[in-house]
Amino acid sequence: MKTGLNAKRKLVILILLSTLALLGRAQSNLVFYNSNDQINSPGFNPAFLTVQKKFTFSIFPISGMSVGYNDQKAVNGMLKDFLSGSLDTAAMKSVFNSLLKKDLFSQRFETSLFSFGYNSDIGSFSFRINEIEQIRSSFKGEITDFMTDPAVPTVTLNQPQILSADMLHYREYSLGYARELIKNKMSVGLRAKIYFGKASLFPEVPIEVTSEKGTYFLETNGPIKTSLPVNFVLDKDSIITGATPSENFTALNYLLNNKNTGLGIDLGFTYKINSKIGVSASIVDLGKINWKSNLNRLNLKGKYEILPEYIEPTKPGEDFITKSPTFSIDEGNLNQLFKSGIDSLSTYSTRLPTSFYTGLQYQINPSLQFGVVDRYIKSKGMNQNSFSFTANYEVNKKLTIISGYSTIGKSYFNLPLAVIYNWDGGQAFLGTDNLVSIIFPTKSDYSGIAFGTCFYLFRPKVKYKESEYLPFYKEKKHNTIK
Repeated sequence: MKTGLNAKRKLVILILLSTLALLGRAQSNLVFYNSNDQINSPGFNPAFLTVQKKFTFSIFPISGMSVGYNDQKAVNGMLKDFLSGSLDTAAMKSVFNSLLKKDLFSQRFETSLFSFGYNSDIGSFSFRINEIEQIRSSFKGEITDFMTDPAVPTVTLNQPQILSADMLHYREYSLGYARELIKNKMSVGLRAKIYFGKASLFPEVPIEVTSEKGTYFLETNGPIKTSLPVNFVLDKDSIITGATPSENFTALNYLLNNKNTGLGIDLGFTYKINSKIGVSASIVDLGKINWKSNLNRLNLKGKYEILPEYIEPTKPGEDFITKSPTFSIDEGNLNQLFKSGIDSLSTYSTRLPTSFYTGLQYQINPSLQFGVVDRYIKSKGMNQNSFSFTANYEVNKKLTIISGYSTIGKSYFNLPLAVIYNWDGGQAFLGTDNLVSIIFPTKSDYSGIAFGTCFYLFRPKVKYKESEYLPFYKEKKHNTIK
């Protein structure tokens, strides 16, 4: 029995850590946006489907993957302790401080399980199955800055700050369609999506500084909605210390869970102003998921006393407090903020982070193209903007090299580099939005890599081969029998 329980616990750890172990600060393949013929570029803009081959096919594990990571050591350690039931104050404070340091902590892992594309006279079609896991949080604000930043000396009383965060794991089935409305000029596209949620954690917790008879407190008071196959463990002080797998949990049940459904859509267009200049824009993941299985609500109601020696004397009528020179946060009592109760939850919905892309391409000559793209990710309390400038250089008909400069959220020094290799039967690609993170991994805030391969099916047989020196003559190919 104990062996079985340990096996289940390991499976739960594997599932939940998969949202962190191979994730990246937003999508890690922005470098490919201006390469419209790259197999995954329609993920940015469905109108890009019009340039795909007649039959395009790919399947996991070579189909395509976007992987990245940033400073996640503390988070991984906390989750391991949490699921083993040995979560302590030091682990909680470590991850809390790690998240506080970032204006937005955003990680994402996306892989294509299957894709098939078809171009016809009536338009371009694409069916795709993707697996997506992500975690986003924004804990910065007046109160958390007061707690951690010596340059912030005061904080307003009774003014709540929302601790914004969400964790999602879901599978996406989608059908894309694109059509050229004006030949060689304008294309439009859309992608309809069905989501099947696997796991979710969605806090709506305010934190504020309150006063009671001259004593000051940090207080949390709000729910954390969860759809996870676990039972939460509380100690005698009602503080969360860990979780155990649900009685009916199996990895197969988790992966095949179809009770949490949702709908979404992508929209996009491309327009060529002239033979050299083109513009594009799109909206990606406009949708939501309704969560109905493995539901729990953690109701946080914690209180942490700020000791009097850490606060300057206040004057009557003041609605703020000021730190003393010796101000500090007592690690031993910080976990009092995580006191909670647990009750059942009927259902809840989460809107997916929605991405807005705008791009501009300028063709210098047949071999060289410059491009810029701006991506704005809209998510309640966790908006993020990124910008990329790239140059696509076509070395020959098979090889294209891409490089440039990008900003990813608050990470302002990123050097993208990618290669796309085409051959008669398919395409392979490899790229990163930040080469610096590979050369100096400890000096970079953002790191990510994207790679994949696809194949062109049902290609017509080539009867003649190209001749560089005989422009009006094509030599017939001969089969050599050995």
